[in-house]
Formats: sequence, structure tokens, C-alpha cells
Amino acid sequence: MDKRETTQAFLSAMRASYFNNTAKTSADYLRGECRMLSFLNIDKERQYQSGELAKHLNITTARTAATLRTLEKKGYVARSVCDGDKRKIFVSITPAGSRFIEKKREDVCLFFDRIFDELSESDRRDFIRLISEITEIAGNMK
Repeated sequence: MDKRETTQAFLSAMRASYFNNTAKTSADYLRGECRMLSFLNIDKERQYQSGELAKHLNITTARTAATLRTLEKKGYVARSVCDGDKRKIFVSITPAGSRFIEKKREDVCLFFDRIFDELSESDRRDFIRLISEITEIAGNMK
């Protein structure tokens, strides 16, 4: 199989996964509100300005603002004004937001546990090795 055939086969498998909702559980966790909550949950004590979030998550400031509004209405994030500069607004995850995203993460883990149950330990190791290599290569291509 040459490079182009590999690319075509990969895209075909990803398309099938996407359109058949095979990966819906993990896809929901990796985008939108869950993606933002996952990021904020990494360091629960840290506060971010919305522009920082947009940059870290590689999304527009408009999308960031809309997502934060929704998350704030749900009680998953809190905004606070900087004492020294009232123009600066900081965002942090709330305990409810942390509980929500940790539950979502556990659901994703259970989903993949079931998938990886079907693979040998050797195949699981190869999968992780390859996905790690691909991620590193793609990251170096920026």
C-alpha cells in the first residue's frame, strides 16, 4: 500500500466512524463545551482570560464568548473581574463543571475500554505508539 492508498484508507475509516456515529462518545468530549471544560479542568485553580482560551483551544474569540456564556448559564464556569483592572475578566471552572467533565471523561474511558478489550496488548501498544508518532509529526508540520 503506497502513501496515497494509506491516506485514502485512513480517511475512509475516519469518515465511516464519523458518519456512523461510532465515535460520537469521544467526539463530543473533544469539541465545543466539553473541550473547553476539559482544558479548564486540567488546572482547576487557574483562571484564564477569554482571549487566552481562544488561543489555547485554537478557536475564534466569538466562539469562545458564546461557549462561555452557555457554560456560565449551566453553572460550569464562573467569571470574575480583576481587582487591579476592571476591564479584565477571568474565567475558571466551577466544582459543578469539574464534576460534569470528569463524568464525561469516565464515559469516554469506558467506551475505549470496551474497544481496547477487543485488541491484543501488542496491538494496543502499537496503536498508542503510532498515534503518538502521528501526533508528533503533525505537530512539527505547523
